[in-house]
Amino acid sequence: MENKYNNITFMNLINIFNIENIRLELTNFWGKKRLDKSNTNILFVDDENFPVVEKLQKAGWSVKKVKDIMNIQDDDVQRAHIIFVDYKGVGKHLSENDQGIGIIKAIKISYGSSKRVILYSGHNRFNLGLDLRIADNILSKNSDVYEFITIIEAEIKKIK
Repeated sequence: MENKYNNITFMNLINIFNIENIRLELTNFWGKKRLDKSNTNILFVDDENFPVVEKLQKAGWSVKKVKDIMNIQDDDVQRAHIIFVDYKGVGKHLSENDQGIGIIKAIKISYGSSKRVILYSGHNRFNLGLDLRIADNILSKNSDVYEFITIIEAEIKKIK
């Protein structure tokens, strides 16, 4: 008994679907659009000018910088997928003693794993045990823009 499909090659099957004309949307298992460079919102909370922000913007990332957060329900915080928080000088409205760590605690309590929060500092004064348990990641403020991009790309994959 001859199978009428014996002569159909893999390439013929691909041509049937005409894949090059189908616009594929990248989605994860639950149908949400996957985050990538084109749709990831990044927020920097830093009371000082920070050149990495501009470099990331020039590289095509959607980045915003604010001097501080008064309320973790702020629009900038709600829109952000990844939030970089400076260790010192920010968060005094939320926690005078904890400052940047206080912002991270508040964001993680309110948003859980839907936002990734990275602690960074120019002083390299991290308490690696405590700070790593609170923040999703830690980075030196003196790191190259490439290191920031590497962290961003790794953290995008972890957003739920």
